[in-house]
Amino acid sequence: MQLHDFERAGLLDGLSGSDRTARVGVLNTLAGEGVSIEELRTASYENQLAHLLLEHALAPKSNRSIDEISQMTGVTVEDVRRWFRAIGRGVSEDGKYYTDADADLVRGLEQYRELGLDESGMFAAARALGRNISTVADSAGAILQERLEAARDHPELALRYAVEVRRMVDFQAQILGHILAANLRHQLRSDAVGIAGDSNLHMRGAQEVGVCFADLVGFTLLGERVAPGDLGRVAERLDRLATEIVQPPVRLVKSIGDAVMLVSPNSAALADTALDLVQAARTEGLPPLRAGIAWGTAVPSGGDWFGRPVNMASRVVSVAPSHEVVVTGDFYDELDTGEFWGETLGRHRLKGIGAPQELFEIGRRSVA
Repeated sequence: MQLHDFERAGLLDGLSGSDRTARVGVLNTLAGEGVSIEELRTASYENQLAHLLLEHALAPKSNRSIDEISQMTGVTVEDVRRWFRAIGRGVSEDGKYYTDADADLVRGLEQYRELGLDESGMFAAARALGRNISTVADSAGAILQERLEAARDHPELALRYAVEVRRMVDFQAQILGHILAANLRHQLRSDAVGIAGDSNLHMRGAQEVGVCFADLVGFTLLGERVAPGDLGRVAERLDRLATEIVQPPVRLVKSIGDAVMLVSPNSAALADTALDLVQAARTEGLPPLRAGIAWGTAVPSGGDWFGRPVNMASRVVSVAPSHEVVVTGDFYDELDTGEFWGETLGRHRLKGIGAPQELFEIGRRSVA
Protein backbone atom coordinates (compact mmCIF):
# COMPACT_ATOMS: atom_id res chain seq x y z
CA MET A 1 0.00 0.00 0.00
CA GLN A 2 1.52 3.35 -1.07
CA LEU A 3 1.43 6.84 0.38
CA HIS A 4 -0.92 8.06 -2.34
CA ASP A 5 -3.44 5.35 -1.34
CA PHE A 6 -3.58 6.85 2.15
CA GLU A 7 -3.92 10.34 0.70
CA ARG A 8 -6.75 9.37 -1.66
CA ALA A 9 -8.60 7.76 1.25
CA GLY A 10 -8.36 10.99 3.24
CA LEU A 11 -6.35 9.29 5.98
CA LEU A 12 -3.76 12.07 6.11
CA ASP A 13 -6.11 15.06 5.88
CA GLY A 14 -5.13 17.96 8.12
CA LEU A 15 -1.75 16.48 9.04
CA SER A 16 1.66 17.88 8.25
CA GLY A 17 5.28 17.59 9.31
CA SER A 18 6.09 15.13 12.10
CA ASP A 19 2.38 14.40 12.74
CA ARG A 20 1.94 13.30 9.13
CA THR A 21 5.09 11.16 9.26
CA ALA A 22 3.96 9.49 12.48
CA ARG A 23 0.49 8.78 11.07
CA VAL A 24 2.01 7.23 7.94
CA GLY A 25 4.02 4.94 10.22
CA VAL A 26 0.85 3.77 11.97
CA LEU A 27 -0.98 3.21 8.68
CA ASN A 28 1.94 1.31 7.15
CA THR A 29 2.13 -0.93 10.23
CA LEU A 30 -1.57 -1.79 10.01
CA ALA A 31 -1.48 -2.20 6.22
CA GLY A 32 1.40 -4.62 6.68
CA GLU A 33 -0.84 -6.66 8.97
CA GLY A 34 -3.37 -6.98 6.15
CA VAL A 35 -5.79 -4.23 7.19
CA SER A 36 -7.62 -2.90 4.15
CA ILE A 37 -7.96 0.78 3.17
CA GLU A 38 -11.67 0.59 3.94
CA GLU A 39 -10.98 -0.76 7.43
CA LEU A 40 -8.41 1.97 7.98
CA ARG A 41 -10.83 4.64 6.82
CA THR A 42 -13.56 3.36 9.16
CA ALA A 43 -11.19 3.12 12.12
CA SER A 44 -9.83 6.61 11.45
CA TYR A 45 -13.34 8.08 11.21
CA GLU A 46 -14.28 6.45 14.53
CA ASN A 47 -10.98 7.40 16.22
CA GLN A 48 -10.19 3.70 16.61
CA LEU A 49 -6.79 3.49 14.93
CA ALA A 50 -5.06 3.09 18.30
CA HIS A 51 -7.42 0.27 19.25
CA LEU A 52 -6.86 -1.39 15.89
CA LEU A 53 -3.10 -1.12 16.24
CA LEU A 54 -3.04 -2.71 19.69
CA GLU A 55 -5.48 -5.40 18.64
CA HIS A 56 -3.09 -6.45 15.90
CA ALA A 57 -0.15 -6.28 18.31
CA LEU A 58 -1.94 -8.78 20.55
CA ALA A 59 -3.28 -11.10 17.86
CA PRO A 60 -1.23 -12.95 15.24
CA LYS A 61 -2.85 -13.03 11.82
CA SER A 62 -5.72 -15.52 11.86
CA ASN A 63 -5.58 -18.07 9.05
CA ARG A 64 -6.84 -21.36 10.49
CA SER A 65 -10.29 -22.90 10.78
CA ILE A 66 -11.32 -25.32 13.51
CA ASP A 67 -11.18 -28.12 10.94
CA GLU A 68 -7.58 -27.20 10.15
CA ILE A 69 -6.70 -27.01 13.84
CA SER A 70 -8.15 -30.51 14.19
CA GLN A 71 -6.08 -31.82 11.28
CA MET A 72 -2.89 -30.19 12.59
CA THR A 73 -3.25 -31.64 16.09
CA GLY A 74 -5.03 -34.94 15.55
CA VAL A 75 -7.76 -33.90 18.02
CA THR A 76 -11.34 -34.33 16.86
CA VAL A 77 -13.27 -31.23 15.83
CA GLU A 78 -15.75 -31.77 18.66
CA ASP A 79 -12.96 -32.03 21.23
CA VAL A 80 -11.33 -28.88 19.85
CA ARG A 81 -14.62 -27.06 20.33
CA ARG A 82 -15.08 -28.48 23.85
CA TRP A 83 -11.55 -27.48 24.82
CA PHE A 84 -11.86 -23.95 23.44
CA ARG A 85 -15.14 -23.47 25.30
CA ALA A 86 -13.60 -24.78 28.52
CA ILE A 87 -10.62 -22.42 28.45
CA GLY A 88 -12.72 -19.43 27.39
CA ARG A 89 -11.59 -19.29 23.75
CA GLY A 90 -14.44 -18.39 21.41
CA VAL A 91 -15.76 -21.08 19.09
CA SER A 92 -16.55 -20.18 15.50
CA GLU A 93 -18.34 -22.67 13.31
CA ASP A 94 -17.06 -21.15 10.08
CA GLY A 95 -14.22 -18.96 8.88
CA LYS A 96 -10.50 -18.92 9.59
CA TYR A 97 -10.41 -17.13 12.93
CA TYR A 98 -7.66 -19.18 14.57
CA THR A 99 -3.88 -19.17 14.61
CA ASP A 100 -0.98 -21.57 15.10
CA ALA A 101 -0.99 -20.43 18.75
CA ASP A 102 -4.52 -21.85 19.03
CA ALA A 103 -3.20 -25.13 17.67
CA ASP A 104 -0.65 -25.12 20.50
CA LEU A 105 -3.51 -24.72 22.99
CA VAL A 106 -5.15 -27.84 21.56
CA ARG A 107 -1.86 -29.74 21.69
CA GLY A 108 -1.91 -28.92 25.40
CA LEU A 109 -5.09 -31.01 25.66
CA GLU A 110 -3.27 -33.98 24.16
CA GLN A 111 -0.37 -33.48 26.55
CA TYR A 112 -2.79 -33.59 29.50
CA ARG A 113 -4.26 -36.79 28.14
CA GLU A 114 -0.82 -38.35 27.77
CA LEU A 115 -0.31 -37.73 31.47
CA GLY A 116 -3.32 -39.96 32.10
CA LEU A 117 -5.31 -37.24 33.89
CA ASP A 118 -9.01 -37.70 34.56
CA GLU A 119 -10.92 -36.19 31.63
CA SER A 120 -13.78 -34.61 33.59
CA GLY A 121 -11.43 -33.17 36.19
CA MET A 122 -9.17 -31.85 33.45
CA PHE A 123 -11.99 -29.94 31.75
CA ALA A 124 -13.26 -28.67 35.11
CA ALA A 125 -9.79 -27.29 35.88
CA ALA A 126 -9.64 -25.71 32.42
CA ARG A 127 -12.99 -23.98 32.96
CA ALA A 128 -11.81 -22.60 36.30
CA LEU A 129 -8.61 -21.37 34.67
CA GLY A 130 -10.57 -19.80 31.82
CA ARG A 131 -12.81 -17.88 34.22
CA ASN A 132 -9.87 -16.55 36.19
CA ILE A 133 -7.88 -15.66 33.09
CA SER A 134 -10.85 -13.54 32.00
CA THR A 135 -10.65 -11.66 35.29
CA VAL A 136 -6.92 -11.07 34.81
CA ALA A 137 -7.57 -9.89 31.25
CA ASP A 138 -10.21 -7.46 32.50
CA SER A 139 -7.74 -5.96 34.96
CA ALA A 140 -4.96 -5.70 32.37
CA GLY A 141 -7.45 -4.28 29.89
CA ALA A 142 -8.34 -1.52 32.33
CA ILE A 143 -4.67 -0.47 32.36
CA LEU A 144 -4.54 -0.47 28.56
CA GLN A 145 -7.78 1.44 28.28
CA GLU A 146 -6.26 4.42 30.06
CA ARG A 147 -3.46 4.52 27.49
CA LEU A 148 -5.90 4.07 24.62
CA GLU A 149 -7.97 7.02 25.77
CA ALA A 150 -4.82 9.15 25.76
CA ALA A 151 -3.95 7.90 22.26
CA ARG A 152 -7.45 8.24 20.78
CA ASP A 153 -6.57 11.38 18.79
CA HIS A 154 -2.90 10.47 18.42
CA PRO A 155 -2.63 6.82 17.35
CA GLU A 156 1.08 7.34 16.68
CA LEU A 157 1.48 7.20 20.48
CA ALA A 158 0.01 3.70 20.42
CA LEU A 159 2.63 2.69 17.85
CA ARG A 160 5.35 3.54 20.36
CA TYR A 161 4.13 1.04 22.93
CA ALA A 162 2.46 -1.64 20.81
CA VAL A 163 5.58 -3.78 21.22
CA GLU A 164 5.48 -3.12 24.97
CA VAL A 165 1.93 -4.46 25.08
CA ARG A 166 3.14 -7.74 23.61
CA ARG A 167 5.90 -7.82 26.20
CA MET A 168 3.35 -7.17 28.94
CA VAL A 169 1.30 -10.16 27.75
CA ASP A 170 4.39 -12.37 27.85
CA PHE A 171 5.21 -11.10 31.34
CA GLN A 172 1.65 -11.76 32.53
CA ALA A 173 1.99 -15.31 31.21
CA GLN A 174 5.17 -15.76 33.26
CA ILE A 175 3.40 -14.44 36.36
CA LEU A 176 0.46 -16.79 35.85
CA GLY A 177 2.77 -19.75 35.32
CA HIS A 178 4.70 -18.93 38.49
CA ILE A 179 1.53 -18.46 40.55
CA LEU A 180 0.03 -21.70 39.25
CA ALA A 181 3.20 -23.64 40.08
CA ALA A 182 3.37 -22.06 43.54
CA ASN A 183 -0.25 -22.92 44.27
CA LEU A 184 0.17 -26.48 43.04
CA ARG A 185 3.19 -26.86 45.33
CA HIS A 186 1.07 -25.48 48.17
CA GLN A 187 -1.70 -27.97 47.46
CA LEU A 188 0.68 -30.93 47.22
CA ARG A 189 2.43 -29.92 50.44
CA SER A 190 -0.90 -29.49 52.24
CA ASP A 191 -2.04 -32.91 51.05
CA ALA A 192 1.23 -34.47 52.21
CA VAL A 193 0.97 -32.86 55.65
CA GLY A 194 -2.69 -33.88 55.89
CA ILE A 195 -1.84 -37.50 55.08
CA ALA A 196 0.89 -37.49 57.73
CA GLY A 197 -1.75 -36.84 60.41
CA ASP A 198 -0.46 -37.11 63.97
CA SER A 199 3.11 -37.54 62.75
CA ASN A 200 3.00 -33.83 61.86
CA LEU A 201 3.66 -33.16 65.56
CA HIS A 202 7.22 -34.36 64.98
CA MET A 203 7.80 -31.98 62.04
CA ARG A 204 9.71 -28.77 62.67
CA GLY A 205 7.38 -25.94 63.71
CA ALA A 206 4.26 -28.15 63.79
CA GLN A 207 1.63 -26.93 66.24
CA GLU A 208 -2.02 -27.03 67.11
CA VAL A 209 -3.66 -23.99 65.57
CA GLY A 210 -6.95 -22.62 64.37
CA VAL A 211 -7.11 -21.68 60.68
CA CYS A 212 -9.71 -19.26 59.36
CA PHE A 213 -10.68 -18.35 55.81
CA ALA A 214 -13.03 -15.40 55.31
CA ASP A 215 -14.35 -14.60 51.85
CA LEU A 216 -16.76 -12.22 50.16
CA VAL A 217 -19.98 -13.89 49.04
CA GLY A 218 -20.87 -13.24 45.40
CA PHE A 219 -17.49 -11.73 44.50
CA THR A 220 -17.35 -13.64 41.19
CA LEU A 221 -20.83 -12.46 40.19
CA LEU A 222 -19.90 -8.94 41.25
CA GLY A 223 -17.05 -9.09 38.76
CA GLU A 224 -19.59 -9.44 35.96
CA ARG A 225 -21.36 -6.21 36.97
CA VAL A 226 -18.61 -3.76 37.88
CA ALA A 227 -15.41 -2.51 36.28
CA PRO A 228 -12.21 -4.45 37.05
CA GLY A 229 -10.78 -1.46 38.89
CA ASP A 230 -13.82 -1.27 41.16
CA LEU A 231 -13.60 -5.01 41.82
CA GLY A 232 -9.97 -4.66 42.79
CA ARG A 233 -10.83 -1.86 45.20
CA VAL A 234 -13.37 -4.12 46.94
CA ALA A 235 -10.68 -6.75 47.51
CA GLU A 236 -8.29 -4.03 48.73
CA ARG A 237 -10.87 -2.84 51.25
CA LEU A 238 -11.15 -6.36 52.66
CA ASP A 239 -7.36 -6.60 52.92
CA ARG A 240 -7.24 -3.22 54.68
CA LEU A 241 -9.98 -4.23 57.12
CA ALA A 242 -8.20 -7.45 57.98
CA THR A 243 -4.89 -5.62 58.46
CA GLU A 244 -6.53 -3.15 60.83
CA ILE A 245 -8.45 -5.73 62.87
CA VAL A 246 -5.99 -8.61 63.19
CA GLN A 247 -3.79 -8.42 66.28
CA PRO A 248 -1.50 -11.01 67.95
CA PRO A 249 -1.89 -13.83 68.77
CA VAL A 250 -3.87 -13.92 65.50
CA ARG A 251 -1.85 -13.59 62.32
CA LEU A 252 -2.97 -12.48 58.87
CA VAL A 253 -1.23 -15.03 56.66
CA LYS A 254 -2.30 -13.85 53.22
CA SER A 255 -4.96 -12.30 51.02
CA ILE A 256 -6.16 -14.36 48.08
CA GLY A 257 -8.38 -12.24 45.84
CA ASP A 258 -11.73 -12.16 47.62
CA ALA A 259 -10.51 -13.99 50.75
CA VAL A 260 -8.12 -13.66 53.67
CA MET A 261 -6.45 -16.42 55.69
CA LEU A 262 -5.84 -16.10 59.45
CA VAL A 263 -4.02 -18.42 61.85
CA SER A 264 -3.76 -18.49 65.65
CA PRO A 265 -2.87 -20.94 68.43
CA ASN A 266 -5.51 -19.18 70.55
CA SER A 267 -9.02 -20.33 69.61
CA ALA A 268 -10.84 -17.54 71.47
CA ALA A 269 -8.72 -14.82 69.86
CA LEU A 270 -9.30 -16.29 66.40
CA ALA A 271 -13.07 -16.58 66.96
CA ASP A 272 -13.21 -12.97 68.20
CA THR A 273 -11.24 -11.73 65.19
CA ALA A 274 -13.41 -13.62 62.69
CA LEU A 275 -16.60 -12.24 64.26
CA ASP A 276 -15.15 -8.71 64.30
CA LEU A 277 -14.10 -8.97 60.66
CA VAL A 278 -17.52 -10.17 59.50
CA GLN A 279 -19.22 -7.31 61.38
CA ALA A 280 -16.72 -4.72 60.13
CA ALA A 281 -17.30 -5.77 56.51
CA ARG A 282 -21.03 -5.29 57.08
CA THR A 283 -20.48 -1.83 58.58
CA GLU A 284 -18.17 -0.87 55.71
CA GLY A 285 -20.80 -1.80 53.14
CA LEU A 286 -18.71 -4.57 51.57
CA PRO A 287 -20.37 -7.57 49.93
CA PRO A 288 -21.43 -10.12 52.59
CA LEU A 289 -18.47 -11.70 54.33
CA ARG A 290 -18.46 -15.20 55.83
CA ALA A 291 -15.82 -17.18 57.69
CA GLY A 292 -14.92 -20.84 58.17
CA ILE A 293 -12.60 -22.06 60.94
CA ALA A 294 -10.96 -25.43 61.62
CA TRP A 295 -8.59 -26.71 64.31
CA GLY A 296 -5.71 -29.15 64.08
CA THR A 297 -2.00 -29.69 63.53
CA ALA A 298 -0.42 -27.50 60.87
CA VAL A 299 3.11 -26.76 59.75
CA PRO A 300 4.45 -23.29 58.91
CA SER A 301 6.70 -23.02 55.87
CA GLY A 302 7.85 -20.11 53.76
CA GLY A 303 5.39 -17.71 55.33
CA ASP A 304 2.44 -20.04 54.68
CA TRP A 305 0.79 -22.92 56.57
CA PHE A 306 0.10 -26.48 55.50
CA GLY A 307 -1.99 -29.31 56.90
CA ARG A 308 -5.46 -30.65 57.44
CA PRO A 309 -6.94 -27.59 59.22
CA VAL A 310 -5.93 -25.40 56.26
CA ASN A 311 -7.77 -27.63 53.80
CA MET A 312 -10.70 -28.05 56.18
CA ALA A 313 -11.16 -24.31 56.80
CA SER A 314 -11.13 -23.59 53.07
CA ARG A 315 -13.97 -26.10 52.64
CA VAL A 316 -15.96 -24.94 55.65
CA VAL A 317 -16.11 -21.33 54.43
CA SER A 318 -17.65 -22.49 51.15
CA VAL A 319 -20.77 -23.74 52.99
CA ALA A 320 -21.02 -20.91 55.54
CA PRO A 321 -24.01 -18.55 55.24
CA SER A 322 -23.44 -14.85 54.56
CA HIS A 323 -22.47 -12.76 57.62
CA GLU A 324 -21.80 -15.89 59.71
CA VAL A 325 -18.80 -17.64 61.24
CA VAL A 326 -18.94 -21.43 60.95
CA VAL A 327 -16.49 -23.77 62.69
CA THR A 328 -15.70 -27.45 62.86
CA GLY A 329 -16.49 -29.57 65.89
CA ASP A 330 -12.78 -29.74 66.79
CA PHE A 331 -12.54 -25.97 66.88
CA TYR A 332 -15.79 -25.60 68.82
CA ASP A 333 -14.42 -28.00 71.45
CA GLU A 334 -11.53 -25.57 72.00
CA LEU A 335 -13.84 -22.63 72.77
CA ASP A 336 -15.04 -21.53 76.19
CA THR A 337 -18.81 -21.98 75.95
CA GLY A 338 -19.22 -19.40 78.68
CA GLU A 339 -17.83 -16.82 76.25
CA PHE A 340 -19.15 -18.17 72.94
CA TRP A 341 -22.38 -19.84 71.93
CA GLY A 342 -22.65 -22.40 69.20
CA GLU A 343 -25.58 -23.72 67.19
CA THR A 344 -25.15 -26.98 65.33
CA LEU A 345 -25.69 -26.88 61.57
CA GLY A 346 -25.66 -30.66 61.28
CA ARG A 347 -23.20 -32.84 59.43
CA HIS A 348 -21.89 -31.73 56.06
CA ARG A 349 -20.00 -33.50 53.33
CA LEU A 350 -17.12 -31.23 52.32
CA LYS A 351 -15.24 -31.50 49.05
CA GLY A 352 -12.02 -33.47 49.47
CA ILE A 353 -12.81 -34.42 53.08
CA GLY A 354 -13.67 -38.09 53.65
CA ALA A 355 -16.09 -38.24 56.58
CA PRO A 356 -19.05 -35.83 57.03
CA GLN A 357 -18.19 -33.03 59.46
CA GLU A 358 -20.43 -31.56 62.15
CA LEU A 359 -20.36 -27.79 61.84
CA PHE A 360 -21.39 -25.03 64.23
CA GLU A 361 -22.38 -21.43 63.75
CA ILE A 362 -20.80 -19.39 66.56
CA GLY A 363 -21.26 -16.01 68.21
CA ARG A 364 -20.29 -14.14 71.36
CA ARG A 365 -22.46 -14.34 74.43
CA SER A 366 -23.80 -11.02 75.67
CA VAL A 367 -22.02 -9.60 78.69
CA ALA A 368 -24.45 -9.34 81.60
